[in-house]
Amino acid sequence: MLNIKEQTIKELDELKPEALAKVYDLITERKRTNQAQKSKSTAADYIEVRQALKQCKGFLSEDIVLEREDRI
Repeated sequence: MLNIKEQTIKELDELKPEALAKVYDLITERKRTNQAQKSKSTAADYIEVRQALKQCKGFLSEDIVLEREDRI
């Protein structure tokens, strides 16, 4: 039995050029949508971390360096 990628390629080979163009448009739109979702997720994660650290005094980088020095 063919896997889904092989089946898809087989079906694409049988499409007329107009239908193939529509499939290509669907693929590119899906990729664009995925990239936009990743970008929004990254921005939201950044904001969440900033909110969590807002109450902290001092510098996180200094705390990390101090913690590392304790292990050396």
